[in-house]
Amino acid sequence: MPVWFEVSVVVAFAIGAVFFFAKYRETAAALHESERMKTRLSNDLNRYKDVPRLRALRDALVGTKPLPIDDDGNEHLLLRDGDLQLHHLILRRESTPVHDEEEATYIKDGEPVKLSEFE
Repeated sequence: MPVWFEVSVVVAFAIGAVFFFAKYRETAAALHESERMKTRLSNDLNRYKDVPRLRALRDALVGTKPLPIDDDGNEHLLLRDGDLQLHHLILRRESTPVHDEEEATYIKDGEPVKLSEFE
């Protein structure tokens, strides 16, 4: 076999290998970008998954329709979180304004807790 033929076969295989690895890297990069975008879009959808529930909570708290009230005057609201776990909220509406020198509290587990939002 002549030397020039062996050299041309080796050069052809080298050029083919360069094109193969270039296409492989391009495909791997496209796949990586696709997975990254899928993860980002999935996180965006998870972020907005609770919007209907939050709207329902907002409408229940500021709406004109009263929530169910028990004998003690507490309002009851059932909500599901992002994991579809059911939470029972017991609310008591008070119409007394909170002044600057007073502290705003809410009741958790039967004890008043100071609101940190007003600090």
